[in-house]
Amino acid sequence: MNGDPLLIQPEGALDFIALGSAGAVFQDSKGQAIKSTLKHDVTGCSQQVIEHVRHIESISETCIAREKTIYEALPKHPRILACLETKEKSLHFPFYRLGNLRDYLRHNEIDNSIRDRWVRNAIDSIAVIHAYGVIHADISPRNFLVADDLSIKLCDFAGSAIGDLQPLVEEEERYRMAPLSPRTFQTDLFALGCLVYELSTGIRPYDEIDDDEVERLYKAQTFPNLDGLKYRNIIYKCWTSQYEGVDALRVDYSHYTHQADKGGILQHYGST
Repeated sequence: MNGDPLLIQPEGALDFIALGSAGAVFQDSKGQAIKSTLKHDVTGCSQQVIEHVRHIESISETCIAREKTIYEALPKHPRILACLETKEKSLHFPFYRLGNLRDYLRHNEIDNSIRDRWVRNAIDSIAVIHAYGVIHADISPRNFLVADDLSIKLCDFAGSAIGDLQPLVEEEERYRMAPLSPRTFQTDLFALGCLVYELSTGIRPYDEIDDDEVERLYKAQTFPNLDGLKYRNIIYKCWTSQYEGVDALRVDYSHYTHQADKGGILQHYGST
């Protein structure tokens, strides 16, 4: 018995999109994205493989249940990926053909005004979830989707924390304030600073350095050079935990907007 487990598609799924520890994502006949718990056909697999697969499936069920709980708590908001429908083992979302923000940023020429818009969108999305007691715990360009109008939507709450429910994930290495430490509103803001840095430069903080070295540098409060970056003050204050909450960050951001508007550089984006 040496067969490999086969992923089972949920009812109504047509095209496979992505696979993660929290679940699998498919597109259905209505053009929606289905995020479903992992389920496998283990026919012919060894007992060891079956036990491992069942463990993975159990984690996936916990993650999908967590995401449902988060969506029940959050309001509908243009900066948050809308959940169109929930079922016992899946959630349904709009499908965004442009993909996630990191991939889009790396494969397209981006006007500075669009980068500014993304910074504003990201800040607004974090403000919304924090106002409702949600710690995302994995802020990253991977977890923002790009809409056709080039606004962005925060997504993937399968590992997020709310109330007494502790996070099930933590950020990727260069977005992580400290490994194994509790995820908090402050760690979300640290990661938001990393996001603004990546939006500004097109690369992750310390992209060229090994993961272990990045951890050592962050622990020593040593960060990438910010000279010449428009949002350097916001990034640095996120990295050094100078914001008590996202509202104070939004005040700093409004100063950039006011100054740019005064000089005729930046348009007012309103709710877009």
